[in-house]
Amino acid sequence: MNKIVFFFSSVACLGYIKCASGTLGSLAGILLWIFFMPDSVLFQLCSLVVIFLISIFFSFLAEDIYKTKDDHRVVIDEVAGMWFSLALLPKNFLFFLLGFLLFRLLDIKKPWIIKSVQGLKGGFGITIDDVLAGIFANFILQIVNLFY
Repeated sequence: MNKIVFFFSSVACLGYIKCASGTLGSLAGILLWIFFMPDSVLFQLCSLVVIFLISIFFSFLAEDIYKTKDDHRVVIDEVAGMWFSLALLPKNFLFFLLGFLLFRLLDIKKPWIIKSVQGLKGGFGITIDDVLAGIFANFILQIVNLFY
């Protein structure tokens, strides 16, 4: 069971790469979005719920195994955050690049509301700050899309 948790929580072991594991998890999120996410609004919204719940579940299990809060090897939360930042936007290079940059900036700098939820416990606490960063990035990108 631990190997399954390690595999999914680290997104196919990307989290085990010590340098920039969160960035690699975010890039994996973009690739998964590009190749597997259709343009269907309903499918995208359902997928956001599913990745959110999967991230909470595997982050919770991984935290219990690693015995550390928000271990760098857990990057499934970056995939979830990236998906939230790209949802309901055109699938093109500009939005992938801007979504990545905005998400990483918000995830690393953690403005007030994002920082305030990071202290929550368990898989929910690990995941929610990334999802909020993705939601804020998406909000900004939706405004960009209005004028693009």
